[in-house]
Amino acid sequence: AAAKISLARFLRANLGFTCELISGFKPATYQQMVLKGWFNRNFSMFVAARGGSKSTLAAVFSYLYPIFNPGTKVLIAGPTFRTSRNIFNEIERIYNNKAATLLRQAFVKEPHHRTDICFWDINEGSITAIPLIKEKIRGFRATVLILDEFLLLTEDMVEKVLSPFLIANDNIKERLQVKEDEDELIQLGGMKDSDR
Repeated sequence: AAAKISLARFLRANLGFTCELISGFKPATYQQMVLKGWFNRNFSMFVAARGGSKSTLAAVFSYLYPIFNPGTKVLIAGPTFRTSRNIFNEIERIYNNKAATLLRQAFVKEPHHRTDICFWDINEGSITAIPLIKEKIRGFRATVLILDEFLLLTEDMVEKVLSPFLIANDNIKERLQVKEDEDELIQLGGMKDSDR
């Protein structure tokens, strides 16, 4: 068990090596820095010129993050379905690479393509691509939200529609059980309220 933990920590600390190992994609140094920044910060913005590998890096992050964080729900959204689907298609392109044997083991089934949504199960979580059309985006929840073409989105859309995607928790039952356990410990004197 200690060897597995050490390996996971090594792979998480060396994302460039990990990418190449599991998918055959070897990120350039600047790409490794961007990926590391995305892993280490809650809110990131990546602005780059045409051909700056924005979609490729978003695709790599979309599968790497759930590998290191089981149960993660990644939601890729763009002002049109074409933009979010491009990132999803990039994940498939990397997945179909001959050298991506280890990456293919993380995905449970084949991807699902519909006219307005693409989704794929990975490591007890999922990757979903959607268009940002108000009547189609209600009800989604995500652990990670990737917004393509962010500058084309209105402030109202980001604050009132997209931010709530990240607020609701999937593990409400588990959180309630933890609260009950903590309440009981506090009553028995084994814990203070400030230690919750």
